Amino acid sequence: MSTPRSVLEGDEVAAPGAVSPPRVPRQARAPIGSVAAPGWPVRIWTLTWLPLLAYLLGHVLHGATAYWLGFDWLDTGSRIRWDGGIYLGIAETGYSAGRCAEVYPSGPKPDGLCGSAGWFPLLPYLVLVLMKLGLSSAVAGVLVVEMCGLGMLVVLARLLAGAGTAVRAACLAVAALLPSGVYFHATFPISLAVLLILVTFLLLARGRWGLAGLAGMVAATAYPLAVLLAPAAVVFLLIPAGRWAWRRLAVAAYVGGMTGAGVLAVFGVMQLTTGRWDAYLAIQSSNYGHGVHNPVTTYLTLLEWQPHTVSAELLFSTGLVLLAVVGLVIAAVRRRATALDWALGAVYGPLLLITPLVVGAGQAQFRSHTLLLPVVLLLRHLRWPVAAGVAALASPLTFLMTGLFLTRALV
Repeated sequence: MSTPRSVLEGDEVAAPGAVSPPRVPRQARAPIGSVAAPGWPVRIWTLTWLPLLAYLLGHVLHGATAYWLGFDWLDTGSRIRWDGGIYLGIAETGYSAGRCAEVYPSGPKPDGLCGSAGWFPLLPYLVLVLMKLGLSSAVAGVLVVEMCGLGMLVVLARLLAGAGTAVRAACLAVAALLPSGVYFHATFPISLAVLLILVTFLLLARGRWGLAGLAGMVAATAYPLAVLLAPAAVVFLLIPAGRWAWRRLAVAAYVGGMTGAGVLAVFGVMQLTTGRWDAYLAIQSSNYGHGVHNPVTTYLTLLEWQPHTVSAELLFSTGLVLLAVVGLVIAAVRRRATALDWALGAVYGPLLLITPLVVGAGQAQFRSHTLLLPVVLLLRHLRWPVAAGVAALASPLTFLMTGLFLTRALV
């Protein structure tokens, strides 16, 4: 039997013989004293004013450093250093891989594999799209990373929506002033990867599993460490209380598996463009000694032989992860810890700190630490002066690290 239309629409059904009251138009049924919803310009401004201020704050600090050292921060040439040029080169000429004796005859390992296939493809291909529209590779690269840099702060603010204004402002300041944050504005896929990681977490928090899996897959094609989304997503989906039904396990397997599929897609790109599916792995191991190492030994080695500023950045990132764990513990004791808190504090943050150490001392640890930005969410469980203090502590380090980047002391 079909349901009466009045029931489908939520209207009451009159008793037999009763006199029906006059029908009131739907738009007139708003509660007394209600206020019309704000227009889209107001909503956009409400969502973006704090992230925009944080974004400008980061630019002010990086720009001040550039001015102090005699660089023009607004010049695209100031954003291209070392690997940043390789990403743009891939957009211009495509991938390459060959024996180091042929590619770099004067290199230290002539029998190894060299070429541009040691870098992930998403940023170069986005740059290529903009180049087809008439932009130069440098302008296209800076445009992509700047749009992603602002976007990641907007998404972070959305994830902080339940916190007070002071807490949100302090957390966004930490995100904008991370010591290695200059890479958010350089032609590296860092801001792109972090944006996609945050979008994945936001979709997970909203129960959009299908889109979350796709976002995780795309993120994994931007930067290798984005694959750590997979275990974090699985924990997010399995840790909430309740029965582990097959559907729940299937969703966790889907989101985690899609993220892993992004890495497989990168191997497929390498096979199509260079004829070697393992080109990325071979180039990284041939030239940078990447492999499996004792993380404690790597940590102590880095503290000993790195410049003091870079060692200080390593200690700062370690402290940030530990502080995030403290925030998780406090939230758990107060019974306020969400599934996202557990995924970030117990899985994503620690793994992102430890994995580059396992890869080896040849890994640019400071660059990988930019992907720690999502753990800033856990600072909302602390009082806002704590996050503000972290931002204040980060500022001089950011100034020094930006200087090292501009003078090509950082790779």
